[in-house]
Amino acid sequence: MKRNKVLFIVSLMLILSLVPLLNVQAGRSKLIYLDWHQVVPAGSGDPNAYGEATINVNAGKGELCYDMRVFIYFITSDWPPTSAGIYNAAAGENGPLVVDLDPAWGPLGDPTVSGCLNIDKTLARDIQKHPTQYYVLVTDSSYPDGAIRGQLIK
Repeated sequence: MKRNKVLFIVSLMLILSLVPLLNVQAGRSKLIYLDWHQVVPAGSGDPNAYGEATINVNAGKGELCYDMRVFIYFITSDWPPTSAGIYNAAAGENGPLVVDLDPAWGPLGDPTVSGCLNIDKTLARDIQKHPTQYYVLVTDSSYPDGAIRGQLIK
C-alpha cells in the first residue's frame, strides 16, 4: 500500500513538472487591431485601411497560424495588399521581418486570409514569451513601408 502511495506521488509530481512546458507549447490567440496610426513613422500609414488579425503560435510544433481581415474604405487600385508579415520591434519602432505571412489575398469582396507556416522553434518561443516585441505589418502599392500595423499583445 505504501509503495502505491509513493508511486502515485512521484507520478503526480512528474505530471505537474510538465505543466510549464505545456504552457510554452501553444500560445493563445488574441485579436490584434490593425490601423494606420500604429505605422512608424507615426501617421505614415493608409488612413483608408484598417483590419484585424489573430496570431497563434505553437512553439512545440514550430508553427504559426494566422487569420486576418483587411478592409479599405474606398475602392482603390491598392487592392490587394502587396505583403503581410510579422516584424521584430516594440511599439513605435520599426524592425526586421521575421515571418513572411505571404497571404493569398482574394478579390476586393473577400478581405479574409488565413494560413499556417512552419517557423523556427526558437523564434516561436520568443514570440510566445515576448509578444509585445513583435507586430503585424500590411503593405499596399501606395504604402510600401506600411499601410496598417498592429502590435502583438500578451
